[in-house]
Amino acid sequence: MVDLKKEELENLMKIEGEVRGVVFQTDYNYVLAKEGGEGSKKIEERLRSFGYKIDYKNIKAMDWCPLGLRIVSLLIIQSVFGWPESEIRKMGETAPKFSFVVKFLFKLFSPLAKLVKEIPRYWKEHYTIGELGMVEFDEKNKKLVFCLKNFEIHPIFCLYLEGYFERVLRFVEVLTTTEETKCMFKGEPYHEYSFKWK
Repeated sequence: MVDLKKEELENLMKIEGEVRGVVFQTDYNYVLAKEGGEGSKKIEERLRSFGYKIDYKNIKAMDWCPLGLRIVSLLIIQSVFGWPESEIRKMGETAPKFSFVVKFLFKLFSPLAKLVKEIPRYWKEHYTIGELGMVEFDEKNKKLVFCLKNFEIHPIFCLYLEGYFERVLRFVEVLTTTEETKCMFKGEPYHEYSFKWK
């Protein structure tokens, strides 16, 4: 179990902004699929030990929740199971598969040219902070670059988003590479995610 400090979690709870409750549903579904019912109980016990409660089973998908609690959830999950960073990325990549709405929505916006126009709007419906925009969309050379500004919350979420964006784009294209090419936690003014496909 990775050691977490109460003070670190309290500072995360001061992060401004909110996120939709669906993110906690996808966390819960991933833990259930990977660790079973006992795994979800361990998460809830660890949260309680720090004074937090997330009702993963009953939270409403469209409720607004503190963004800091979203990061606390990821860190607690990683801590309890000792997951490496690659597992957090995989968790992000799996999240859209658990959401019927996301799958339906993004298949609706196929082909890719149509989808990339919708992703920034979709972001604003799920987060109250951060601006997601397109930097480059080159259909001929099969390259797409997004930037995410004003969203410096925690490095663990950079990995999660890398996986998440990859899955969303895979609904319409066969990707060959996905990576965060710029990161605010490495001194860049914004996050940048680059994608290439066949």
